[in-house]
Amino acid sequence: MTTSSAHFRFKPAVESQRELIHHWLQQDYIREWIHGQGLQNTLTGLEKFFQYTAAGHEIDRKMKITQHWVGFEGDKPFVYLLSSNIFRDTPNEYSKYCETDGLAITLDIFIGDKDYVGKGLATTVIKEFLLSQFKDISEVFIDPEQKNKRAIHVYQKAGFTMMGEFIAAWHPVPHYILKLNMKDIRRSE
Repeated sequence: MTTSSAHFRFKPAVESQRELIHHWLQQDYIREWIHGQGLQNTLTGLEKFFQYTAAGHEIDRKMKITQHWVGFEGDKPFVYLLSSNIFRDTPNEYSKYCETDGLAITLDIFIGDKDYVGKGLATTVIKEFLLSQFKDISEVFIDPEQKNKRAIHVYQKAGFTMMGEFIAAWHPVPHYILKLNMKDIRRSE
């Protein structure tokens, strides 16, 4: 594993990665933050995504389902990412913080391979993922639990700013909403 000047690639998750993703989500350091209804929602969403892509549908900005991604260093998968389109005409926790007329998404990230945890790669992964897959997006939202100080630090380091807080339906504890303006990371390219 290299940790300097990393260049990662990202692909939509495929059914042959189901077992790997399930394994990643069962690790203690991930399960601490995604469990119960949130985990079930993620696994159900993963299956819907597999069905959607197996039917030949393209990933686009009109998709109503969550998009599931796997990130690689070379040929080694190590990170699981989820993105969802935000539809401004549908009231939700995020749309009230949208400040531009452009497209917006939500993001979740889980470093699945333990060898990559604690190496300071998450901010690079986030930026490379967004720049390679979402150049047309204006705003990105992420919603960690308030107790997840490590994730909050990483997101702020990546350029996300605190917008507000809410109680999540999938896990009724306080969560923060953080936002990243894509123009800010495009400037740092």
